Amino acid sequence: MNRILIICAAVTSLLAAGCFENRQKPADVPTVTSLKELAATNRAEVVRLILRGEKSPVTDADLAELPKLKMLDLSERGTKDIPAAVFNLKTLEHFYFVRNGLDKFPDGLQNLQSLTYLNLDGNLLASLPDAIGALKNLKWLRLNDNRLETLPAILGELKGMRRFYARNNKLTAVPEVMKEWKLLEDITLDGNKIEDVPQWLTDFPKLRAVSFNGCQVKKLPDDLSGWRGLDSLSLGNCPIPADEMKRIRAALPDVAIMF
Repeated sequence: MNRILIICAAVTSLLAAGCFENRQKPADVPTVTSLKELAATNRAEVVRLILRGEKSPVTDADLAELPKLKMLDLSERGTKDIPAAVFNLKTLEHFYFVRNGLDKFPDGLQNLQSLTYLNLDGNLLASLPDAIGALKNLKWLRLNDNRLETLPAILGELKGMRRFYARNNKLTAVPEVMKEWKLLEDITLDGNKIEDVPQWLTDFPKLRAVSFNGCQVKKLPDDLSGWRGLDSLSLGNCPIPADEMKRIRAALPDVAIMF
């Protein structure tokens, strides 16, 4: 078996992006960081393929015969098209397609049944396909810096969702589909046009971090007792009056709050 060179810089950046829930790099993971390296590697052993920033076209042949592949990063490649062969990767758990100008999904997303982490930050998405509702194992969804105004109702089918990030979109309300995500731990909705925080958002027993920085929120729900277990609450640059800030601090004395 050929030995695989793991490039530390690439691994570090992925850990910072939250690739692994335990924040630790698994031991002895075969990682490839270029198509040239992939061609010279025992493909059957490759677990992580990191092609971030590489401009060479990715062909169907490049993504064939990778029976153990769990993580694929095709970010910052200057192409808005997801290669069709991606949707044949039945073992894929983490997929990055960041800052590529993606504006529409091709068919096949529903085939990625093993996917737990999907990062689509920095694209041009104005909507999501209903096929995303088929990803029953998805726990972590990143949609920062897109153009979303709403989320499809079918996202409510993703009962295992734990972390949801949709910073700097065009949302005008907290998406109703989030009511179904009872295992939520972390929510970031910074930089949207959201004014109202619904009472139901305080009813998530595992929730630890909530962020509305730069939104138009002036007031939080009357009953904040459900948020007493939070680690952090971020409301920076929200137009919250001083008396409301005082009420929030009194209701959540053990929470790290940023105004």
